[in-house]
Amino acid sequence: MRLSENRVLAWGMLAVCVLGSVVGLGGASLVRERNALSNVFYDGVESQDTGRYSMDAYLDRAAECAQVMAAEAQLYLGNDCAAAADMLETLGGFGDDDTLDMRYSAYTQLQKDSDALYNAMYAAELSDAERVNFKRAYDDFWGSDKYIRKDPYREMASEFNDRLKGFPAGAVAAIMGVEEMNSFGA
Repeated sequence: MRLSENRVLAWGMLAVCVLGSVVGLGGASLVRERNALSNVFYDGVESQDTGRYSMDAYLDRAAECAQVMAAEAQLYLGNDCAAAADMLETLGGFGDDDTLDMRYSAYTQLQKDSDALYNAMYAAELSDAERVNFKRAYDDFWGSDKYIRKDPYREMASEFNDRLKGFPAGAVAAIMGVEEMNSFGA
């Protein structure tokens, strides 16, 4: 029996081949693209705006600055400073082992806490000499934020997520278990 004699079987085989190609080749491509994007997050890309740094490095730097801000606040405002305690608690869940969604959520919380600490430190009757380390850490924290906002990863992740919303990439992603990447507010 030839396929030309059995059109239903021929069309069925064609559908299986097309579906297999789309899922197999397209799914593998999406997985590779997501892994490459993850590498960009951790290793960075070289660009004029950012040099050769990564979102991961910027987030780590922001966490270091937040640690200094919290320590300075506790030193001068006492251990019962709620914003400092909240910042330290947030920093406890800010490791490299956390998912990108968890790190983004923690980072946005650190932004709020840093502003609350800034207000508390400047509301307290402290000298400029007593605030100098806090102010330097605060400025460095928001300097890291500037680089986070300019990092190419954000745009790349946003484009990847947009691609997953279309057809057939969305269907293939669902079948292959490929999830969107956190674009850090892009």
